[in-house]
Amino acid sequence: MHRLARPVHLMELAGAVLFVSACGSLEVRTEGTSGPIAWRVSDIAVVTRDIQGKAVDGQAFTVVVTNTSDRTLTFTRMDEKRYRPGTNTGSASYTGRWVLRRGREWKINRFTSLVCNDASGCAESGSTQTLLQIMLTGSDDQDRPVEARLDITLPPATVGRAPVVR
Repeated sequence: MHRLARPVHLMELAGAVLFVSACGSLEVRTEGTSGPIAWRVSDIAVVTRDIQGKAVDGQAFTVVVTNTSDRTLTFTRMDEKRYRPGTNTGSASYTGRWVLRRGREWKINRFTSLVCNDASGCAESGSTQTLLQIMLTGSDDQDRPVEARLDITLPPATVGRAPVVR
């Protein structure tokens, strides 16, 4: 099992991002490796989706996870944290049984929307760049624990719809 020297918590990430975001855009990170997997982000697009009867602009993208080990991996939990400097944060946890054989890919479709609380528009209230941390946990075919952390920084989104004021 690949272990990190020290886990990075969302608040530490937020503090670092606030410092960097004051200087401009963050470095885009759309591929990497963690433990027994390689990952990449593909098919990034600004789209409008109907969510609870309202048109919502956001970024749709696919996270492609590839098993680079010689074992079959079974992930049973996916924790996702999202952060967008100056606007919104969120987290979600999913449980299931996602089996990933050696050399195989798992495509995870995602969507993130911009919640803007500023009447002057989101460009004035914060970044349009989303940071995600996805933690996958499970075990291999020898019942050994497996974890993989994906630290993703999407490119800035150009969202054309008028801001939602709350």
